[in-house]
Amino acid sequence: MQTQLSRRSFLQLTAGTMTVAFIAACAPATPGQPGSSGAAPAAAPITLNVWWLEGPIWEAMAKAYDESNENVTVNATVIGDIVFGDQKYMTAVAAGTGPDAAVQNRHTFLQFSAKGLFQDVTPWMDSSGIKQADFTPVQLAESTWDGKVYGLPLFTDVRYLFWNTEHFEEVGLDPTKPPTTWQELEAYTEKLNKKTGDKIDRYGFVPYLWGNSWMWLYGFLNKAPAISDDKRTILVDDPKWVETMQWMVDFYDKYVGDFEMTNAFSQSITSSGLADPFHAGKSSMSATGDWTVGELLRIPDIKWDAAPMPIPSGGEQSTWSCGYSIVMAPNTKNPEAAWDLMKWTATEPGWEARADATLVDVEAAWAREQIEGEPQFWPTQACYIPALTMLEEKYVSKLGEREQRTWKMGIDALENWTHGCGTEMGVAALEYWVEIDNAARAALAHKMSPEDAMLNCKTKVQEATDRAWAAIDKKA
Repeated sequence: MQTQLSRRSFLQLTAGTMTVAFIAACAPATPGQPGSSGAAPAAAPITLNVWWLEGPIWEAMAKAYDESNENVTVNATVIGDIVFGDQKYMTAVAAGTGPDAAVQNRHTFLQFSAKGLFQDVTPWMDSSGIKQADFTPVQLAESTWDGKVYGLPLFTDVRYLFWNTEHFEEVGLDPTKPPTTWQELEAYTEKLNKKTGDKIDRYGFVPYLWGNSWMWLYGFLNKAPAISDDKRTILVDDPKWVETMQWMVDFYDKYVGDFEMTNAFSQSITSSGLADPFHAGKSSMSATGDWTVGELLRIPDIKWDAAPMPIPSGGEQSTWSCGYSIVMAPNTKNPEAAWDLMKWTATEPGWEARADATLVDVEAAWAREQIEGEPQFWPTQACYIPALTMLEEKYVSKLGEREQRTWKMGIDALENWTHGCGTEMGVAALEYWVEIDNAARAALAHKMSPEDAMLNCKTKVQEATDRAWAAIDKKA
């Protein structure tokens, strides 16, 4: 049975999502009347400068939009690294030479919105009939500042526990029953570790920098608070964070070994072309993102399954999500065309073009790698609910029971138990992302105690947050 997204449940979540009551970062452009998706409203020929993501799929999407708009030529420029803060974009906007529209990562979205780097597109949404309730609520909240929407959420992700079912069988574990608690995770890891003398040939589980967990996943599982509701106070020195970090340190000491040596082991595998040790069969369990399903479908030798992450005593089922939104730059000279591209990219037409291009890419990869069987396509999670439903009905329904079950788990997470990276990091998100990673590395390498590492993180990020708020308050 296919998952039917409950509009009521999404509306309930939206009603409960915190709206940040702060000064608006910049005034929105006066919206015109955007044409329907795929039809540029401007009569005169326009060259639309767009800062875009890299690769054949995004190139195909730009071409598809271009071909459906006889008055618009999309000049798509690869934007570069925007996960750790896009200095290129900030510099260009400050100089008045920014693009018309751009794709931006949501973990720094509040930080950029507060600086006036994106236009408020709420009036454009209202005039075009796109409903805020039609977007997944956590991702919409990440794209919102002072109650106004500063970008359309494009896609997102969630994180689970993946496990190798053959490894479970090999050591006498039930392959249908993953660990559900941290205590069970430790016991399973001890069983699954495989050694030759003192040399580890296979790791049962490695919590950090293998897969895609980061510190956030474990903190949220342990109900550790990241930031105050008003986004002014960093809470990473909370005892729950220290407790989480201490558990990770103890886990390494008991079941993994030296932090740096383990990372070197992982890097030797990724440098060979595989995504991580789990894909190589060198790790029995992995905390990583839902996109891994698409990767594993191309490695039929790996027998796997997925479930929510194990939960500590007193914790709660959790995951975290990030991803990208598309924005209108404040100095665009073509706001109607920029909005039309944004709307097309975020809604069904853009997602259909993306799916078509991705399917071509998947088929080429299967042929190139000589994988037997019919190519299988695992879609990225759309933030626009009608597009999410379309992807499920058109593509996920053709996959196996395991994949359909994993997809439904992702929808449940988006509805009920995910955290948005953008709303959790506040207006100094870049500093928060970097410093909490530095804290984890320092503690796991025994360079600092868990308590000192998290306090050091708190001090640095709080200072950055205070500086950011001083600038915001000054504008007010």
